[in-house]
Formats: sequence, structure tokens, C-alpha cells
Amino acid sequence: MDEVLNSIRILLVDANPLFRSGIARLLDGQPDMAVVGETGDCLEAIRLAKGADANLILLDIEVNECDGPTLVRTLKRQLAGCRVVVLTNDVDPDTVLGCVLAGADGYLPKSITPDELFARIRGLTHGEAALTLSLAAVLLQRLSQSHCTLCLRASPNPKLTPRECEVLGLVARGMTNKRIGALLNISENTVRNHLCNIYQKLNLENRLQVAVYSVTHGLVNFDTLG
Repeated sequence: MDEVLNSIRILLVDANPLFRSGIARLLDGQPDMAVVGETGDCLEAIRLAKGADANLILLDIEVNECDGPTLVRTLKRQLAGCRVVVLTNDVDPDTVLGCVLAGADGYLPKSITPDELFARIRGLTHGEAALTLSLAAVLLQRLSQSHCTLCLRASPNPKLTPRECEVLGLVARGMTNKRIGALLNISENTVRNHLCNIYQKLNLENRLQVAVYSVTHGLVNFDTLG
């Protein structure tokens, strides 16, 4: 029981019971992870998340009669501190962006390898976004200023420093704090401090929203993504 309480407590929401069973076995095999519930129903997901005291929800937005962004927004609003990561085959940029605006902490394709999934989940505990480089390329290359409702929410003149702009660009490429620190020759703690300042200056909520902002404001070179 103590192991479960100290784990990353995961609720699986996916319409495919075979997929849920398979990924549950993989996650339960990790020493710091525990699957505390699973469902293929949107409404039950909210009830289970509360009852199981989940701190991470892996959500397939293709669940029957489910509006992905709406469910993400509801889960984030009702479950303070619970992270929501979309794990799906749906990589339509508009759907991804809708989930980002709703507060999703990550967006991962089901083609991800188990090891990368584990790494991305653990990265969330350090404030990193669960976003693969390949999906970042698919999403970010197709975003435009006209798509980005997020731009209306962000502070118009954030006055970011050159270093903060560098960090933004690397965040958009899906890089971890450790990798960013190595590239910029700074500590991971310094990277986190820069990100805290960036969130405050931009008036945005999380790393994934910051990634979208950096692209729509020309801080990322599309040719270097992927």
C-alpha cells in the first residue's frame, strides 16, 4: 500500500480494453508507477479519478462520445494538481491545440515506445511537458497566428530576456530540462528558474502552452524541428 501511495498514480482512460490491459501491465511493472483505475467512459473517468486519488491521467480523446478538450478542461478544473496527458492516435493539430488550451500537460502518440513513455511520465514530475519531438514537428509546423487563440491570452509585451527566448525555443523542440541545461551550459535548476519567469511574464499555465507560444511568435525555426 505504501508503494502505491508513493507512486505516480495513474488512471487510464481508453475505449479499447485490450490496450488498457496491456499498458496497465507495462506501467505496473515500473517501481514508481501504479495504475489505480481504468475506464473507457468519459463520465466515469471523472468519478474514478477522484475516488482513486490519481495524480496522472492518461487519456485517449477518441473515447466514445467524448470531446477531448472539454474532458481535459473538466478534469483539470475538478482535480487540482492532477496532470492530464493525452495518449492517442489523433494528432490533428486543431485537436491537439484544443487540448493544450484546455490545460493538458502532455500529448503523446500511441506509437511511442514503452521506455519513452516512462521517461515522459517521469519528466512530468520535474515540470517537463510530455511531448515527443516527432509530434512537436507535426503540430508546430502547422500552427499559424490565425489558429492561436492562446496568443490572445498571453501577455502582449512580456519583455523576455535573450536567454529566456533561447529556453523557449528549446522547450518547443520537446527537450528536457537536463538537455536544455547541457546545450546552454547552465544547471537544471537555472532552467527551471527561467521557466518560472517565463510562465509569469507570458501569463501562461504550463510548458506545453509555452511551446505553442514560442512557435506562433517566431522563436522556433521550423527547419530544425523533427
